[in-house]
Amino acid sequence: MRNLGFFTFIAVGFLSCTQNTPVSNHPENLETAPPITYDTTAIDSFGPGATSASVLAKINAVAIQREKDSLAAIAKIAQEKLEKEKLEKEKAAQKEKEKSEQNKPEEQPTAETPATNLQENHRNL
Repeated sequence: MRNLGFFTFIAVGFLSCTQNTPVSNHPENLETAPPITYDTTAIDSFGPGATSASVLAKINAVAIQREKDSLAAIAKIAQEKLEKEKLEKEKAAQKEKEKSEQNKPEEQPTAETPATNLQENHRNL
């Protein structure tokens, strides 16, 4: 029984290996195989004729809009920075003013005015 299984296995292997299957890479079949051609030409995607005018217009419109947006963002940041610096200067000036008012002794106006002094001086004469 063992020999029969072994013999069957060998027979099937021999029969499957001896079948002739057409191979396209075989030297005799190379003439019948279609030639393989590769397009190796470099294509510039933005060159003339590569893209339509409408597609280029859309690409340019998006690029211009992005540039405008970025310039607007830069201008906004610069304006905010200037406003912040101005506000800080005003706060510093206000603090300086408050300090000077606190350090300055309060002067009380005198009751005598120059006109009253003249009258008193005239009476004394």
